[in-house]
Amino acid sequence: MKFGKKYLAIISTVIVLIIPIFFGIYADFLTISEISLEILLLLLIGFVLLLVLGKVMELFLYDKESKEKMKQHDVIRAFLNEEGKIIIFFFFPLTMIMEELIFRYYLIGFLLNHLNLELISTIMISSLIFSLYHIHTWFSFKDLKILISYLIFSFLLGIYNAYLLFTLGIFACIIVHFSLVFIIYYNLYKKLS
Repeated sequence: MKFGKKYLAIISTVIVLIIPIFFGIYADFLTISEISLEILLLLLIGFVLLLVLGKVMELFLYDKESKEKMKQHDVIRAFLNEEGKIIIFFFFPLTMIMEELIFRYYLIGFLLNHLNLELISTIMISSLIFSLYHIHTWFSFKDLKILISYLIFSFLLGIYNAYLLFTLGIFACIIVHFSLVFIIYYNLYKKLS
């Protein structure tokens, strides 16, 4: 299979992002720092609320035209196409790894350790930047409803995953990010097929 520049850029970026971890950069984000039944319950509630939000946005924010445009999303197209398994099981997780390393691991680490920002400010700034990163959806779909759904969902996911980073570490962030978004795209695909 021939990979486009986009996919080669994702692979290269993930490799570059992983290298500093081997030198101990922000190593405290690699491990579980705090775990209790209350934290796990709070994380479970947050996960379910984000899933519900994704479903609510799909039902009430996306109209027929928005859903039709979403068929052009790489992951939805991969679900619709038998040959798309490499995108779903390789590039899609790599994208989640890349986003979590950039917006949680490095950005939060930089804001806390180098700019000495307060924890709440750090979480809000990193979530806002993560949300604004998703403006790229406008250029792909040119649909305000899709853009709004991405901005809202990614901001709230950023807050949730920041809390996850401080309690269960970066690996949990990656797993949750992948799982949430995979479920949402899969549900959307089922509606579109």
